Amino acid sequence: AKRIWLNLELVKKPPECLEYILVHELVHLLERNHNERFKAHMDRLLPDWRERRDLLNRMPLAHNSWFY
Repeated sequence: AKRIWLNLELVKKPPECLEYILVHELVHLLERNHNERFKAHMDRLLPDWRERRDLLNRMPLAHNSWFY
């Protein structure tokens, strides 16, 4: 079954990071691996996905005082 499971802690991330995660996971429904076709889908759907990924990767995994 093609399902997407998301950790609820993701709502504590900036909206642009959450959008990146959602698009990334949706593209995995089309392409299982991070191959050139995957990257082409990402480029078409979210042209600044690399910057969003880098922002997400610079953030801590969790922080107890993050509230939105």
